[in-house]
Amino acid sequence: MDGHAELLPYHQQRIDRSRRIYYAKSPALKLEKLLNTLEIPTKGLYKLRIEYGVGLLKQEIIPYHARAVSSLRLVNADKVAYGRKYANRSQIRQCLEKKGHCDDILMVQHGYLTDSSYANIALFDGKHWHTPAWPLLRGTRREMLLQKKIIRPSVIRVRDLKSFQSIRLMNAMLRWEEGPTLDISEVIGLNENW
Repeated sequence: MDGHAELLPYHQQRIDRSRRIYYAKSPALKLEKLLNTLEIPTKGLYKLRIEYGVGLLKQEIIPYHARAVSSLRLVNADKVAYGRKYANRSQIRQCLEKKGHCDDILMVQHGYLTDSSYANIALFDGKHWHTPAWPLLRGTRREMLLQKKIIRPSVIRVRDLKSFQSIRLMNAMLRWEEGPTLDISEVIGLNENW
């Protein structure tokens, strides 16, 4: 935002975790070093998208526009694997095709809530914010909020949704206070068989 890279240590941790699994013997990919080589806009909100293999394959700086979300559809995502923020989002796109008239989806794996199509989630019970203990992706904003104890990890089943008042979407590009926040009544599909 405005030339500043937020959550950089969290992004670096996530890249390091992925690279240890897939490219353990490759040289480290240091985000701060990469950022110093790029011409970053000093005004506005931009997303740095990188793709890497053994080395850096591609980088691009893209303007970011927050999505307006006022409804979510519960969608079965039992077969979705997205733990490493892959460039291939085809499984998530297949889930999105089921959103109907809703703005986005709320993915469910084996009866447990995970994420929306582009964000982690947190649910408010009137006193505390809870985030699914097993998201599809351990997002950087989520990690920071957990560390600061603003949100707490919880096992949340679809049937537990009725005990919450609201749901908030969060990702690296949205500050906590700016994330779309919906009343639980805007989650469509609660009465279906889960």
